[in-house]
Amino acid sequence: SSGINAEYGEDFVEQAERYEEQRDKTFGKKTRNEMKRRRLNDQMMQLERSFTYPPGLPDRPSNRHLLFAPSLLDSYSGAVFPGIFDTLALVQDDPSYWPEVRKQVTLATWVTHSATRALSEDTFP
Repeated sequence: SSGINAEYGEDFVEQAERYEEQRDKTFGKKTRNEMKRRRLNDQMMQLERSFTYPPGLPDRPSNRHLLFAPSLLDSYSGAVFPGIFDTLALVQDDPSYWPEVRKQVTLATWVTHSATRALSEDTFP
């Protein structure tokens, strides 16, 4: 099993769209519902935390963000899911990186699912 579940990506997009709709309604109003604003801000902070991985990226323990980070192979640009991006490039020259590719795909799937839960309306009542 590769660890990939495409439904996680679809669920994340759906929850993100719902979150944006609620955010636009709440922050676009002249009236202030401070509790709702606080809930939305808390959700955004939890979303950001969902993409951090304390052990860090392969060969870069100081880079802990699994969604965006500088590419190991190109210091001028960033990469989306850099752990996957970089290990796929490395596996072309060294097949021993395949277990790390699988690990990075599994981590990406897990953090996407975690981020979806963070945006779920029932996360913060």
